[in-house]
Amino acid sequence: EKQKIERDLDLARKIQQGLLPQCIPDMNGLDICGEMIPAMQVGGDYYDLIQISDSKLFVVVGDVSGKGLSASLYMTKLQTMIRLYCTGDRSPKEILIDVNRRIYEEMDRSSFVTITLAQFDLEKRIVKFCRAGHMPVLKATNGTVQSYRTQGLGVGIERGIVFEKSLVEEEVKLSPGQIYAFFTDGVTEAMNERNELFGDENLNAILKNKSKARSADIVNE
Repeated sequence: EKQKIERDLDLARKIQQGLLPQCIPDMNGLDICGEMIPAMQVGGDYYDLIQISDSKLFVVVGDVSGKGLSASLYMTKLQTMIRLYCTGDRSPKEILIDVNRRIYEEMDRSSFVTITLAQFDLEKRIVKFCRAGHMPVLKATNGTVQSYRTQGLGVGIERGIVFEKSLVEEEVKLSPGQIYAFFTDGVTEAMNERNELFGDENLNAILKNKSKARSADIVNE
């Protein structure tokens, strides 16, 4: 019986990994890398890279409260919704408002999701992002790391009016050599053998002075 459960969980893990981006979008001017390693067989963290044109890309990072199968099922539902709503004529804030309105009715009241949704526009050379209760967005430039902690409630906590008023959409000018880091607390709260957290300082230290490094090397480090 235990082996059967483990086989089912292993299959669920493979299915969940299959939902993550299988190839990195090839966009002139952007060097992109992403990684998701679940703490258990399955989990509620996810990321997505949604290319909608030669010049526009959505980056999504999300974290469903809790762990295990229930979190992974909500993650799958959320991913489907976001892919449907991410179109070229809509901003990250508008998309998150629609997703929250839809998923609020379908989530258990003890569950919620934190999300960062960003839209890179290479034609206008800007990135817009909106945080729904998620970790900050980090931007590293020339040895400095800037943390964007805009307001925003998690998705699924409130039906609509308060959620909409809480969201703040940030717009940043894209420049050569910038590094943008989108992550979950699975990075900063990872522990070593002495139960010490990896923490914000270590993450910032890795991002500093890496303007000429490839994104894959930064992720590996």
